[in-house]
Amino acid sequence: MKIYRAALIGIGGFGVEHVNIMQKLVREGRLQVVAFTEPNVDAHQESYNKLTALGAVHYSNHVEMLTLHPDIDFVVLATPIATHKPMCIQVMRMGFHVLVEKPPAITIQDLDEMIAVQRETGRLCQVNFQNTSGQAFRTLLEKLDCGVLGQVEHVVGVGMWKRSRAYYDRTRWAGKLTSDGQYVLDGTFNNPFAHLLHNCLLAAGVEGKAELPPQSVQAELYHVNDIEGDDVSCIRVVMANSVDVHFYAMLCSEGGGEPFITIDGTQGKAQWDYENKLTFHTRDGEEELAFGPVDLIHNMYVNLMEVIDNSGKRLFSSLETCRSFVLVSNGTYESARAVHAIPSQFVTERQAGKSTVRLLPDLSEKMEDIAARRQLYSEYPFPWAVPSQPFQMKGYDRFKLPENMVRS
Repeated sequence: MKIYRAALIGIGGFGVEHVNIMQKLVREGRLQVVAFTEPNVDAHQESYNKLTALGAVHYSNHVEMLTLHPDIDFVVLATPIATHKPMCIQVMRMGFHVLVEKPPAITIQDLDEMIAVQRETGRLCQVNFQNTSGQAFRTLLEKLDCGVLGQVEHVVGVGMWKRSRAYYDRTRWAGKLTSDGQYVLDGTFNNPFAHLLHNCLLAAGVEGKAELPPQSVQAELYHVNDIEGDDVSCIRVVMANSVDVHFYAMLCSEGGGEPFITIDGTQGKAQWDYENKLTFHTRDGEEELAFGPVDLIHNMYVNLMEVIDNSGKRLFSSLETCRSFVLVSNGTYESARAVHAIPSQFVTERQAGKSTVRLLPDLSEKMEDIAARRQLYSEYPFPWAVPSQPFQMKGYDRFKLPENMVRS
């Protein structure tokens, strides 16, 4: 088994997960961690100790690190969202393959620039949409491609979690649309439920045709917390192949439950969820497939290493397959035009440990019914909901945040 040589940039935040995966891959004899970059090691001493115990060399500057280690096979970027594009481009131009955290870019123009550099350099770029890598979801895509449901007509994704005030206080860009003069667009579909939206789009046909774009996007964005971005959203997408995608998300749910996706086709229905459960309802009856626990990020590393070694294999989440996701994200803001505050009389606030959490009881109770009807919140209707208009995406190649969303 070939041992791949890797470097990590960023060991805080989600970088901690990458440190743990790297340890596991080293134990399996698949990986050598050559070096890592972190300018503030005092804040991340545990991760620092784990990496140096593996023999990795610490650097404060990633350019110096990569210049001194030209034999590295790939570089992992676990850095803030706004840094993904410039660092990916820089690392690919220095000659390295990349595994970058999601989302790969904030705007479609940035993603297109990354794709151009990827093609120019011939380097691979895996985007860590790790929920694309589980056996249950891979099986779903294979069966859809084989036509088990006939022609796919509707894809619906539902995610209902709760996040306390501490979640938004954890970093200065949390809940922000812009930070330090750069787009962040932090919210339900660009951060915690980005995996859910991306998988919805793959199930709608993007997996089989990476260049499949949205035809139109209609969206509503809301917040119950004192943030710029959204903690409640709904999105309706019409894809270029006429498949409808409906996405519903909230971070102020009274209950919990695993996010799930349902797919309706001309010859049946399927459901997949975050617990790796997959069910098909067809003319032949019901088939329920259960898959054991899986290390999704580990799968992303292994897939990248396999593609580096064998050009006949495909990345689970290439830059190209992420293009529809970024287009839908950008189209969501173009359609919604504002993130509307939900009035306090509809919101419940509770203690959550040392923090507080704001909940939206009426939506928590009715979310699954709304999703089954494939309605937007204003169509249900809720008294706090504000209608929007579909935004046509044909030829769309440049995003700019609507003026009324820009904060000085």
